[in-house]
Amino acid sequence: MCQARSDVGQVRSNNEDTLIEEPTMGLFGVCDGLGGHAAGEVASSIAAKTLKEFAQKASESPEETLESGIQEANRRILSDQAANPEHRGMGTTVTSLWLVPENSGTGWIGHVGDSRMYLQREDELEQLTEDHSPVFRLFKQGVLTKDQMQRHPQKNLLDRSLGVSPQVKADVLSVPLTSDDIFLICTDGLTDALSDQEIQSVLTTCPISEAADQLTAMANERGGLDNITVVLVQILEI
Repeated sequence: MCQARSDVGQVRSNNEDTLIEEPTMGLFGVCDGLGGHAAGEVASSIAAKTLKEFAQKASESPEETLESGIQEANRRILSDQAANPEHRGMGTTVTSLWLVPENSGTGWIGHVGDSRMYLQREDELEQLTEDHSPVFRLFKQGVLTKDQMQRHPQKNLLDRSLGVSPQVKADVLSVPLTSDDIFLICTDGLTDALSDQEIQSVLTTCPISEAADQLTAMANERGGLDNITVVLVQILEI
């Protein structure tokens, strides 16, 4: 079961996020375009489209397919920049979950940037991805708390994104699946506005059919300072 929402927020004039919602392929995710006027929405759209193409043909293992798809998305974004000078400087994050039918007990994650994937299991919320940012490194070192990360003036600086250099290091990992698992994939328009505790409260009290709308509404109530994209995937039975 999947529910997804993408909202422009209260401040931005356009939505540079692109969501991935392909239940028949088992592919879900978010891409957060970077660069503002430099066509962040173009970069995020290219990344989403490329991952869908690679998941559809799936000629390699899930791990290799995600890795190849992310590298090809990066190449296409750079190629678009070369062909369109007005797009120079654009980029995107990508965070995806692939539930490959023949690997029903395992999900595969492909990740670059600071969009996030969480797993809600048995009333516990776990962040599965690491933000590729200097501020998250400080959190891992114990210098900052999660709350301090949210308020840090450099919280939106990235170490890695698609569209910057010819090669990008992607995090590709597997996660075992259990019935009733809920995966949350979201852009930082949500996580900059809400704490992990607030997110967990919604996921434990709202049915998945309502939770995406509730999370989006709460982020907008906090100012909606960025585009907000939320993808929720519930594993019904393993």
